[in-house]
Amino acid sequence: MENYSLIWLIVGLILLLLEFIIPGFVIFFFGIGALITSLFIYLFDMTSLSYQLLVFIVSSLICLFLLRRFASKIFKGDSDKEKKLNNEFEGKKAIVIREIKPNSLGGKVEFNGTVWEAESEFFIPESAEVEIIMNKNLKLLVKPVE
Repeated sequence: MENYSLIWLIVGLILLLLEFIIPGFVIFFFGIGALITSLFIYLFDMTSLSYQLLVFIVSSLICLFLLRRFASKIFKGDSDKEKKLNNEFEGKKAIVIREIKPNSLGGKVEFNGTVWEAESEFFIPESAEVEIIMNKNLKLLVKPVE
């Protein structure tokens, strides 16, 4: 019956549009699976809902596992930008404005006029100069300047 084919076509298009609204590159493959299901129903006149769901699940999972790896190589993320951003802090100097205790919260440093939370493996007193090792989830990992 062509109505089932049309329903799966609409579901597939909606899922493809949802991928643009909720990016994550997963919904896309379920949209492709729905389009494949629509094509199967149209070509083979499948009226059984269980067969339709089976085709949808199998085609979606095949697309997800086989094509996602290939597509993620084509559509790289902003990981290079993130690396540059982290490297921007590395090796720079900051001043401790609240003492930093090893492996505990509460330490703060001032870097480029901005106050940052800081962590260190060492005790670092207030007013000491530190070197930034890296930016870790909006906290600076620092070590004392030697």
